[in-house]
Amino acid sequence: MKNCMVLDGFPSLGLVNAIAAECLIRSAGTELLAIIDSPEFPPLSIINNFKPQFPARLHINEDLKVAFFISEFSIHPAMQSNMARTILNWALENECKLIISAAGIVGDQPKITGENDAAIIPDEQPVFAVASTTAAGKIIRENGFIELRSGLVKGIPATLLNEGGLRGQDVIVLMVNTMLDAPDFRAAALVSNAVTKLVPGLSCDIGSLIAEAQVIENKLKQIRDEHKESYIA
Repeated sequence: MKNCMVLDGFPSLGLVNAIAAECLIRSAGTELLAIIDSPEFPPLSIINNFKPQFPARLHINEDLKVAFFISEFSIHPAMQSNMARTILNWALENECKLIISAAGIVGDQPKITGENDAAIIPDEQPVFAVASTTAAGKIIRENGFIELRSGLVKGIPATLLNEGGLRGQDVIVLMVNTMLDAPDFRAAALVSNAVTKLVPGLSCDIGSLIAEAQVIENKLKQIRDEHKESYIA
């Protein structure tokens, strides 16, 4: 699928990626393009509408020209760089315009500063963003996000940024304040809204997300509890 947008939906801090991706997929409607599997993945089958699914998958919406890499479990840290390269390689092979990822910031983290080092009012819930290229940085500014001047990005989003910069692939990582060690649906809603600004025609039913929040939270917590020692960060 050429010239599409790619969304990284692998779980991160506060599970903001996973929750936002699920909301966007449900609102937009997608079809399964491929499964993502490895001998290192946990043996899980996700039952959805009576049907078994692999926990890591690639979904697409051809009309909206958007692809979603999603997973029902967190990738072990030792495998995160390889998974990011898998996303990046697919995007480059398909001449994709932009990769969008997200990362949570622990609410009281003091070293995150915007472009002008201006004081941020917590109640305004800002969305920070960092880009892999100059072109992606322009997209950040055009959409009113606060460009990250200093801070730390970890995991899959970090490798997407670093290698995206080296290989000339536009990558944007959205960053929002989130809770530590708990699914954060408010942060996921912020990410979902931010993504809809970047992907024309994409939407997220925030009301439905909140209504189903407890169901999603229970499912993700169950998987985390059953596999936390080996696979869940």
